[in-house]
Amino acid sequence: MFKPSRYNVIFRDGDYVVFVNFLTRAIARLEKSKAEIAEKILKDPDEEIPEEWLSIKKDLIYGGYIVDEDFDEIEHLKLMNRMTRYDSSSVMVTIIPTLACNFDCIYCYESKTGPSMTAKTAERIVEYLKRLIRTRRSISVGWFGGEPLLCFDVVKFVNSSLIEACRENNVDFHSSMSTNGYLLDKEKAEWFDRLEIRNVQITIDGPEDVHNKYRPLKGGKGTFDTIVENLENLFRVTEKLQVTFRMNVGPDNFHRVEEFLNVLERFPKDRTRVYFRWIFGSNSREFFFRKVYEIRDRESLNILNFYESAAKRGFNVFLPVLVQNRYCEYDCVSSVVIGPQGELYPCTVRVGKGMEIGRLTNRGLEYDRKKYLRWHSFDAFESEECMRCKLLPVCMGGCRSARFDGKTGCPEEKKDPEKFAREWYRIKLLERQVEKLEAFKI
Repeated sequence: MFKPSRYNVIFRDGDYVVFVNFLTRAIARLEKSKAEIAEKILKDPDEEIPEEWLSIKKDLIYGGYIVDEDFDEIEHLKLMNRMTRYDSSSVMVTIIPTLACNFDCIYCYESKTGPSMTAKTAERIVEYLKRLIRTRRSISVGWFGGEPLLCFDVVKFVNSSLIEACRENNVDFHSSMSTNGYLLDKEKAEWFDRLEIRNVQITIDGPEDVHNKYRPLKGGKGTFDTIVENLENLFRVTEKLQVTFRMNVGPDNFHRVEEFLNVLERFPKDRTRVYFRWIFGSNSREFFFRKVYEIRDRESLNILNFYESAAKRGFNVFLPVLVQNRYCEYDCVSSVVIGPQGELYPCTVRVGKGMEIGRLTNRGLEYDRKKYLRWHSFDAFESEECMRCKLLPVCMGGCRSARFDGKTGCPEEKKDPEKFAREWYRIKLLERQVEKLEAFKI
């Protein structure tokens, strides 16, 4: 006995019909004649069918479009989510060595000022993680800010110490960094392979004029040319490092995505990926944010079109909501953010005075139990709205920080799951076309 999956999305694409399943991440494109058969099977999976239809039914079962009558997809999702959220075999630590920043971004929600990490605090972090290494499969260290390159000596000390300890204990070590890129000169870039920093996220907010408006130095000087020059050098002096380019979308660059992609054409596409996110939050620049939310309310899901534009040009794209069985890495008990004075934060969006949830001491991580429990208490599988939602396998309840503030936390994609499925399908189709073209290059 079978039943159709609750997470199917079906739509037409020219002469084809496309079947997407959000739970299994399956995408199938069928000619109309076969699609008609598939839809008949989905309508009544247990109806007796001609023998020549059996292969289509078998494919529908394989893709998760139809499931056993007694298979509970919700319970399956819950198990996957629990296994990810409460997995303690790996540790993910984000270190903020300073809250200070050399930029004055127009949309920044951080203070851009504050203390920097001392050698004593860095040593305490290393000692804490060295104790964990003995019982863990992997250690992941992400660098965030402020601007982490303002404290590059701390980065070098922590990564070098942990690399050595991980090798001695046969534990995998991973490291990444989010930086504005302005201080990433040749001297620092030459360290990245040695420090095993394998991914760097850098924001470029479009062509030069928009980027310099959105992301100037303190004092107003532009940053675009220096960042591009640093990136060109970074690719030259590293071998394994990948760069993730983020574009924060607002009223000045919404219609200039192709110009943004023109900028990225100078970098090796096999070592880059691209993603887009609406500007969010708020600060004292009320007029700017009013314009942001006006265009965001009007064009919300059209940001998905940017991914298709990038894929058409052969860029690897990154859809953050499709990468794991939780909303983000901070939706996990094994993830923590450590600030410059050893203070603990729940995620990188909730950093600053009053948002601390604990402290790193000589004894380890000591949490404010009320705040810690509140952060981890929301359960999408106890929410009627989430249980009804077709996107539950993708977002797993949405942003925990938004939930913490009493908001829904739902991703933009929820507004139109079919549009999201269409764009996802188109991106995958374009990626395959690019793979075929690459295969025939001489």
